[in-house]
Amino acid sequence: EQRVMLLPDAITQLTTAGHDVYVQTDAASGIGITDEWYKRAGAEIISDSRILYELSDLVLKLKAPSPEEFSLMRRGSTLFGMFHSEQNPSHIYYAGRQGIVVVEMESIRNNKNERLIDQTDITGEAGVYYALRHSRKMPYDMKAVVLGYGNVSTGAITACSRLGMDVKIIRRDEFTYLHEHLKDADILINGISWPAENREAKQYLVTREDIRNSAPEMIVLDLAVDFPNPIETIHPTTYANPYYLEEDRVHISIYGYPGLVPITSSKVYSKQVMPLALLIANNDGLAGIEERGDIGTYIAKAIIDPVKKEWRKLQPEGISDRSLIE
Repeated sequence: EQRVMLLPDAITQLTTAGHDVYVQTDAASGIGITDEWYKRAGAEIISDSRILYELSDLVLKLKAPSPEEFSLMRRGSTLFGMFHSEQNPSHIYYAGRQGIVVVEMESIRNNKNERLIDQTDITGEAGVYYALRHSRKMPYDMKAVVLGYGNVSTGAITACSRLGMDVKIIRRDEFTYLHEHLKDADILINGISWPAENREAKQYLVTREDIRNSAPEMIVLDLAVDFPNPIETIHPTTYANPYYLEEDRVHISIYGYPGLVPITSSKVYSKQVMPLALLIANNDGLAGIEERGDIGTYIAKAIIDPVKKEWRKLQPEGISDRSLIE
């Protein structure tokens, strides 16, 4: 992971407001920003993670901490970042064991249910650009079949259209005939987030047989990264192993597509996160944050208090139940 939550210009706004900011050594080296830039913004650079966590009231971390990182965090501190508690309830357990309150970044939504921190458009575009590395055709000579018309799919559709592809959007009333469209498709793009009941029942829009009968060399690009998935042959992949072959077709389902373009992604995150982080810092924490205007209300609704979530019941197998907050 090369992305960072806040760039130096955002740090300047925090330090100018009188807040102490600590940045881990080489935090942004992956996107070409040195520690010196953060120092100029007024931050203190710290190499020891234990010291960094011990000093911090508010921890900004893009991905959820590992169990080891949770154990370093100070009791009573606040974690702000992508937490994915629904997919990974063990995260709540580790936060609860350490006495940490979480602001689940992806759950911060306005009154229109729109995410305040969102990169779904980047997800679609970055996914398409990566998938093209596996094609032996020029984009303008390709046909893309797209499932869904939400934000993620829109980003992919924009990228495909910009590159001159023939784009076919499959709507719900066309699902029955989907297999026919796959016979001459060069890339199948899934942007549908499959409902839990469909996942549990293992109901598929695209079966293994459909993939087997699709056009030779068709690329399967899954942007939703649900599992089980509307596509039977899909399973999540990582930056280290972003694709695999199944039925002789390249399959891609990367958890965190914006990470493929870390510079752009970090710029967007920094712009979106900064006003929220500043509000929490100016409020001296989360107590009464709902009284700090609309944004405060949105943040309050995204707070996860592990005690209220009965964190002990989410204990992973093989983990000691010894509480660190007793």
